[in-house]
Amino acid sequence: MAIGYAGMAMRHSRIKGKKARFEIFKTLVLLTYKSKYHPESEVMQEFFGFKVSANSPQTLLSLYREIFVDEVYYFDSNHASPKIIDCGANMGISMLYFKHLFPNAQIIAIEPNPMALQYLEKNIKQNFLEDVHVEKACVSDKVGKEKFYYSNKINIANASLFPEIGKHYLMEVDSLQLSDYLSKDIYDLVKVDVEGAERQVLKELKTSGQLQKSKRYIIEYHHAPEYLEDTLQEILETFSEAGFSFSISGDEGDKVLNFEYSPNFREKNP
Repeated sequence: MAIGYAGMAMRHSRIKGKKARFEIFKTLVLLTYKSKYHPESEVMQEFFGFKVSANSPQTLLSLYREIFVDEVYYFDSNHASPKIIDCGANMGISMLYFKHLFPNAQIIAIEPNPMALQYLEKNIKQNFLEDVHVEKACVSDKVGKEKFYYSNKINIANASLFPEIGKHYLMEVDSLQLSDYLSKDIYDLVKVDVEGAERQVLKELKTSGQLQKSKRYIIEYHHAPEYLEDTLQEILETFSEAGFSFSISGDEGDKVLNFEYSPNFREKNP
């Protein structure tokens, strides 16, 4: 099968102007300083009108660069209240970015990690966010329970259905299917950062016939051949066959896959 690439992702931005650039620079300097001198302390940093709490300045600095500086989750919408599902919401930095782009966005934030959930809920509360619903669960190919592996508070991003990623602690969490949400409504964006469980999630969406119920998907793909099968080609083919065009950014190991539904999209053989 030939797959039509829409090209490497072009960087868009809605964070513009001298004032915004200065705020980005100031925040990077402050978080870099805190990371150097207080690397394992909890942190609260203000930026773009938000009060943002995190487990450590190092973690927040990394997420801030990825989400607010590089804007890997940027998307456009033709209305002011897009509906978003944030799978793997972690501490809520992506949620805050979506609220920065669209203050009236309606967001379902899905996160199973108990270490991250405390910050996710705190960031919602201290910023008085409305239209955000939190699901304390993982996204899977079944409704029920899943074994979930997670690390300590310092390594808060290391959480997965796979023990090689979570490493330290094991617990049982509720699991849900994305199709249960997509069968009831049309969404503007589904963001997926599920640390290796992409195959299960997308297979369930494809089988249920609900894949096209979101206009766009942004998926973080992590290539880890030592313990995860390479599913990149399978993911691209799944979306291509369903009428999505796509772009890819990132390096050989970690990629951001951006899929947009194109009803008039037709695969072109080279």
